[in-house]
Amino acid sequence: MSASITNSKEISIDLSEDEKNKLTFQLCQILENWKLEDADQLCILSLEDILKPRHLYMYRRGDKAFDFTNEMAKRTKMILGIDESLGTTFPTNKEYASVWLKRSVKKFKHKTPLELMLSGDSGMNRVWHFLDCTQGWRS
Repeated sequence: MSASITNSKEISIDLSEDEKNKLTFQLCQILENWKLEDADQLCILSLEDILKPRHLYMYRRGDKAFDFTNEMAKRTKMILGIDESLGTTFPTNKEYASVWLKRSVKKFKHKTPLELMLSGDSGMNRVWHFLDCTQGWRS
């Protein structure tokens, strides 16, 4: 089955090995571009109880691919959506996305978007909805 890797709207969990590898690489690149600590990357991926931070290099290098369970597919959709929205919000300076994620936002009661994202699905959805107003239309 073909997976849409660039489209954050739908992600099938029935992926070929090649699709899993590409999607794993894309997720690792996004999280690296956001300049997150390894432990935070695992938390955002909801893999903190499954993987150790020191093992992430195998996924970044392409030696291993993430197991795209229902939970992982849901997190992947949110990460891709947030990344796409950050690209739209900051089209001329991609580096600013990593800065914005770590700055307090008044709308989030002076918490950083990263703090919300690390708190779980509801926090990730809040950040995504804040960046992409069309997400609220779908809820």
